[in-house]
Amino acid sequence: MKVRAVFYGGLRQDTGVREELVEVAQDQLSVEELVAVLTMRFPALGSRLRAVAFVVNDTIVGPGYILADGDEAGLLPPVSGG
Repeated sequence: MKVRAVFYGGLRQDTGVREELVEVAQDQLSVEELVAVLTMRFPALGSRLRAVAFVVNDTIVGPGYILADGDEAGLLPPVSGG
């Protein structure tokens, strides 16, 4: 299956790419498993992914959400400022 991960904000700077196509041999992939794959590919993300919101097809989802083939997962870092 294939899932497109799209990086926003500082995550884009950390990875050096706007998006990454993640292809796995298994039939399904949870958001939590996607985090593990992305952490291996982009060690600079480190623990930052624990505080990231995941948006799949315009819906905020949790770590147990099961991604479907062709889904787009947007990774939104926390926003701060004042």
